[in-house]
Amino acid sequence: MAEIVAGIAVPHDPSYPARAKKEGPDGEIAKLYSEVLHYLQAARPDVLVVFTNDHFNAFFFDNFPTFAIGVAEASSGPIDTTDMPTFNVIIQERLAEHIRGQAIADGFDLSLTQKFGMDHGFMVPLSFLNPGMKIPVVPIWVNAFVKPLPSAARARALGRSVGAGIRSSRSNLRVAVVAAGSISLEIGGPMVNPGARRGIPGVDWVTHVEKRWAAAEIDQLVEEATEEKMLAAGNVGGELLNFIAMLGAIGDHRPDFIEMQAKEGHIAAAWNLVRT
Repeated sequence: MAEIVAGIAVPHDPSYPARAKKEGPDGEIAKLYSEVLHYLQAARPDVLVVFTNDHFNAFFFDNFPTFAIGVAEASSGPIDTTDMPTFNVIIQERLAEHIRGQAIADGFDLSLTQKFGMDHGFMVPLSFLNPGMKIPVVPIWVNAFVKPLPSAARARALGRSVGAGIRSSRSNLRVAVVAAGSISLEIGGPMVNPGARRGIPGVDWVTHVEKRWAAAEIDQLVEEATEEKMLAAGNVGGELLNFIAMLGAIGDHRPDFIEMQAKEGHIAAAWNLVRT
């Protein structure tokens, strides 16, 4: 049976690859991802199951699923405009099919996509965490933008179903579950200061979420993370659901590493789930 060996939480800010290149290996961005990568590599995963959200690139209003999974042999990205090269990504098709079957059995009408590209929500974290794109991926999308958002309880329940699907897989795969996004971010909306493109209106919320993660107080976080509360932290604040889904998959554990970028609206963390 497959085993979940790590949980990973990182930003997927599209500016980060260029910033890391400009700042070099001693810069803030490179050091942050390097620390997380240390924990990921120590877990020796065979597969990365990634929860993130699309930014109206793979999906649009005419076809915007609440939850979706990619089942294919391969994909590529980023399909949006970022200062990154295009990467080919191997998809762990068999595990993706099994996870989808488990989710449907658990009452989730998990949308299926077999022809898809991956935008910066996937490709920024993968560019840092999957050097050479050698580790196959299972991509799972969570609606973080289009109202009504799924509830935090529903996102957590999806994560639990995905975790059950991983653990019931008839394989010896070592699986790391990754989530990417922001906790607070407003893009081009009314909470952005005049003349600015983006802002972080929920610094206090980022600090609060970090404390909940650090103490493994996920029940309390799920209760607090209403649509109103998340979107008060910015029109991208629903990306917290990506992390709640990941936490549902791995269970309630204190992270082995956690670092907050409150003024950037981000939290990065790593959970080592195999003690040797």
